[in-house]
Amino acid sequence: MASEAVLKYLTDTNRPYSCADVTTNLRGAYTKTAVQKALDSLSEAGKIRCKLYGKQKVYVAIQLDTIDGDSDIEDYDNQLKNLTQSIADRTNALKMAETNLKSLTSAPTTESAITEIDEIKKRLEKHEMKLNNLRSSTEIISADEKNKILNEFDTFFREYRKRKRISNDMIEAILEGYPKSKKTFLEEFCIETDEMVDFKIMSNS
Repeated sequence: MASEAVLKYLTDTNRPYSCADVTTNLRGAYTKTAVQKALDSLSEAGKIRCKLYGKQKVYVAIQLDTIDGDSDIEDYDNQLKNLTQSIADRTNALKMAETNLKSLTSAPTTESAITEIDEIKKRLEKHEMKLNNLRSSTEIISADEKNKILNEFDTFFREYRKRKRISNDMIEAILEGYPKSKKTFLEEFCIETDEMVDFKIMSNS
């Protein structure tokens, strides 16, 4: 009879199958209608379990020596949901890490940025000192020479602001993945900001 064959197949395989699966796996020994009737009869008799996944019914044999297996079947949906969420979380984390890495690799290294900042500060201090000496000097200079000096100062001032902005952007990019505070980061890498050393420079405008 179809019921005996279907029950034996589900018991032997110990896996959930739909009516179509059982019909196919029994190699056409019984029609789909006969298999469906057998599954319904076995389910009503309590010999197999019927689970509804969406619009599809899935059947599984009740194994007397593995009662705990029923809870595993009931938990399939939760496991799938948790795994799907876990994959989504890891995918988002990977995208963020790739974005941070791209930002960091495209920016100057910490060492080169510090070196450039120090060099610019020295050049600015040198030119500021020269400018202050010229401003306080009673020696008359031509308008052209004065304009040349002021233009050079403006050039260096713009470069100073540009490099300072680059340095701040680089530090902020690093801090996105840095586990500690900005103050701790600056102390660990021996970085001094203009505000920390009270360095101020005024534009010529």
